[in-house]
Amino acid sequence: MAAIIYDPVQFNKKLEKMHLAGGKAGVAARQAEELIQELAGSDNLDQKLSSKLTKNGEARMENCCKFHLVSGHRLVMVRKDGYFVFLFLGTHDETDNWIKNNAGSRLDLSRGEVVLDPCCSVENMPEESIGGRECPEDDFYDRPLHETVDQQTLREVFQGLCSQSGRAAQY
Repeated sequence: MAAIIYDPVQFNKKLEKMHLAGGKAGVAARQAEELIQELAGSDNLDQKLSSKLTKNGEARMENCCKFHLVSGHRLVMVRKDGYFVFLFLGTHDETDNWIKNNAGSRLDLSRGEVVLDPCCSVENMPEESIGGRECPEDDFYDRPLHETVDQQTLREVFQGLCSQSGRAAQY
């Protein structure tokens, strides 16, 4: 099974904000990243990961569960079409509001970002599976670049070109 971040732009903004805040929010962000990486390389929730689920679960969304992180933070995940899909990261109250606003929404997995299995690399793959569909990174490399890289990143990388509007770029 692979892991997918459903709305990577918003999710990564939240992760960055939590990291910058530091303290317990920073710890929660690291916990979320660790959980996502573990599930990217797993087919199911093992006993260790299951113990991190909230006690009450989540009945407002189909196949949904929430992970309890430090200081009341939550990581919301659903299982869909053989994937662990991560939907939201935030405080208990932020998570509750997000679920209220998004209950009943249909998930379009094609807009998500695949999280690569840390053990899945060309060096570690059997020769017969190279070029096949067994590793989730195949989808990552087949996607057009504009689906992977956001506008802000492109502007930072090509800062000299963007700042010279109307003039030819000098090399």
